[in-house]
Amino acid sequence: MVSAAALWELDGVGVHAGGRPILAPLTLALDAGKVYGLIGPNGSGKSTLMKVLARQLAPSEGAARFAGSDLTRWRGRAFARKVAYMPQFTPPADGMSVRELVALGRYPWHGVLGRFGAEDAAATEAAIRRAGLERLADRAVDGLSGGERQRAWLALMLAQLKGGTGARCLLLDEPTSALDITHQMEVLAIVRELAADGEGLTVIVVLHDINLAVRTCDHLVALRAGRLAAHGPAREMMAPETLKAVYDLDMGVLPHPVSGHPMGFVL
Repeated sequence: MVSAAALWELDGVGVHAGGRPILAPLTLALDAGKVYGLIGPNGSGKSTLMKVLARQLAPSEGAARFAGSDLTRWRGRAFARKVAYMPQFTPPADGMSVRELVALGRYPWHGVLGRFGAEDAAATEAAIRRAGLERLADRAVDGLSGGERQRAWLALMLAQLKGGTGARCLLLDEPTSALDITHQMEVLAIVRELAADGEGLTVIVVLHDINLAVRTCDHLVALRAGRLAAHGPAREMMAPETLKAVYDLDMGVLPHPVSGHPMGFVL
């Protein structure tokens, strides 16, 4: 059974494609205000689950609910004011500046024919500042480094969620996959800060590096072969037997010499 107080409720959610299961029936509750990491080997169903949460893919069975309402009952713009999704591969920005890209996040608030007003402009500038992009605001997005582009897309999502009341959620599918370690840490630091700033933002992020996941996330959800392999508080998930069940590898765990965070390594 799922929790009635949960922000996200998955009740037997499964996805089939070509007659075979991609995601086995999954029942899970995710609370507001936390950073959740989706981990697991390639092909385990992480991106499929993210697409279900983002309403990009309808489940073949079961029900998914956000803030108590089935995803099928949410209207598009109302949902977009609450949930922002960054796919694994973001589209090209077609010569837009950072400020122009971030301003696109305000579409759910004013619509196609609506006027971009003072509130939208303020939300755009606040998102640019929050992502540390002030000096790059007039630069072309396509001319930025990989890490700067990811921060620009994060800013777009922050502008999208700015306004209204109630819980909000960021869905990030492998936001660090093409970045070097410096830019990985920059992006994940912003993710961690967003969930800690007291505004009740929930983040669900797909990560491949288990050590980055445990540094960044409060709770880990591990998938393997389309099934839930394990889930729990991030530090508690860093146990050799749990990592073996998720990755089918013999792994050891040691505390980081400075932070004390558990670190996994292949034996």
